[in-house]
Amino acid sequence: MRKIIIFCFWTVLLSACVSDAENQKVIDEKNALLDENEKLRSELDEMKFGAPNLLALGKEFFEAKEFSEARYNFQTLLQKHPGTPQSLEAQEYLKFIDEEELWHKASKLDDISFSENYISNYPNGKYIESAKSRKEELKKLNMQSAFENAVNQNSSIVWKNFLDEYPNHKEAKSIRDKIIRLEVDEIMGNSNTGQLPSFNQKSYSGSSFSSVEIKNNTGCSLIVRYSGADVKMIEIPEGGKRKVKLSNGIYKVAASACGEDYAGTENLYGNYSSTFYIETIRY
Repeated sequence: MRKIIIFCFWTVLLSACVSDAENQKVIDEKNALLDENEKLRSELDEMKFGAPNLLALGKEFFEAKEFSEARYNFQTLLQKHPGTPQSLEAQEYLKFIDEEELWHKASKLDDISFSENYISNYPNGKYIESAKSRKEELKKLNMQSAFENAVNQNSSIVWKNFLDEYPNHKEAKSIRDKIIRLEVDEIMGNSNTGQLPSFNQKSYSGSSFSSVEIKNNTGCSLIVRYSGADVKMIEIPEGGKRKVKLSNGIYKVAASACGEDYAGTENLYGNYSSTFYIETIRY
């Protein structure tokens, strides 16, 4: 029995020794493989992120107008390889990318702000004349769209905004008249609007026109609007006096002073006078 036990002991010991040697060999081979992989990875990174390759890729994306990719490659080149001839060339390309990128958007998109930004930022730019033409083109398109929107909404505010944007529109005169008519209707339709007293008729007239003399005693600037056969808006300073000539007929009249609105109707046929004032009634 003792011989068998000793034999088994040495067998186990020998087995353990052989296993350690093999393990070390495996470890060495694995480390060698890792070193080789790291070397290959470095070589691949050098190929991918080397100065010549980054410059070539940047140029390729630049020519394809893929400016974000071009910018990435040029900036990576500057970070990884500063001071190289390739980095100096990349810097030159980066100077043009912002302008090219903005013009690319201005030329492709219907947002007029891109053309306006190009004109503002690059007054002597490569595409300045094209940007100006593009702005005018989009302005006409936007004007038609804005006009249709104003027609659909048909409010004095929308039409005022339209004229602020397009003061030289071919229908500007009729639009200004439309604004006055709409303001009169809007004031008359407001439940907070006060009643406008009738004018004092001084005489009848055999002509087709009536004359109205207005005095402003409101203590504020006064605006009086007439909507009828004619359309008029008169602004009278505090304490001032104005005379207006209108075709005979029935008019809707709206007046504004000191933040308050007043409205009424008048059948004008002759010569009239009216003094506007604001009276405070205490209860």
